[in-house]
Amino acid sequence: MKVPVSLIIDDPAPIISVYYEHAGTAFTRDGRPLVPTYSNELLFRFCDIVEKRGIKGKYSVIPMPGNKGDIINGLEGVEKKDLDEWLNAVKTRLAPRFTIGPEMLTHHKAIDLETGKALSVNERDFAATQTRETLTPYIEKAVSLLNQAGFDAFGVTSPWDFGIEVEKDYQAAISEAVYNATGRKNSWLFLRGLRNTPNAKPWIGHKEDGRTLVCIPATTNDHIWQTIDTPETSEEYVQSVADEIITKDGKDGEAVRVLETGGYPILIAHWQSLMSNGLGTGLRILDEVARRINENLSDRVEWKSFKEIMEMVLANPENYQTPDLDPKDSGI
Repeated sequence: MKVPVSLIIDDPAPIISVYYEHAGTAFTRDGRPLVPTYSNELLFRFCDIVEKRGIKGKYSVIPMPGNKGDIINGLEGVEKKDLDEWLNAVKTRLAPRFTIGPEMLTHHKAIDLETGKALSVNERDFAATQTRETLTPYIEKAVSLLNQAGFDAFGVTSPWDFGIEVEKDYQAAISEAVYNATGRKNSWLFLRGLRNTPNAKPWIGHKEDGRTLVCIPATTNDHIWQTIDTPETSEEYVQSVADEIITKDGKDGEAVRVLETGGYPILIAHWQSLMSNGLGTGLRILDEVARRINENLSDRVEWKSFKEIMEMVLANPENYQTPDLDPKDSGI
């Protein structure tokens, strides 16, 4: 029986680079200015690759990116036609293959829900001091904004390691928030990473009142991240980074090692990784990685969205045991 292979894409937002907003620096490590926005043309290139290679997975849509407005009422510095074009492309070209969910509200400064204004702390530090009662409306707001924009959102991604210090309360809050916003009793969470872990698979994180939350981990690292900090775009460079995930012959690389230990290869990349500070080198690497997976592993793996993985876990929960978790091992 084939096992799932899936792709996590963290940090996407219309036009705005949330990485630029929260990076804490205006420059790449090699000294070039960080770009503050990504054109829709780069999104379209990603969609082309997804459709060509049959990729499935999870794709975040940050509802209030960088504290610059929201996807319903408009974003600072983003023309409405570009916002609408971005949202439409994600809905029509990605949502059929990717499970869409918020990466909380801003992936930057936390929001005061009563006033709508930014707090002095980022969402990661905000979450560390919260309870189930305070996290539930915050998450519900994020899910509701995506659903209002026309997405079928019923799970969430943690910005950074949002909620890891209060994980049990956080999981319960997600389950309750999704139910409040959508009426759905099944939900999912991406917070954790299970790297260098034999038999790395999802697990059930929370059950209550007929509701179930499935935790889906990243089982590889974001090897494409390095493209942010180099102007290198040669074909040799693209091939060398792809080798870190899966070699050309399909016999080695981190994704293959996960598979060999009985785990699910759940790959991860960030939107800024694929954009490569505007050069798009990461998109070329992703295309090559997916080509190699399809060419070498198609008899062993099948692309699955997070919704499909969640349904696999719910159908046979006895096959998915809660792993021993390192308190600091997040998915980022």
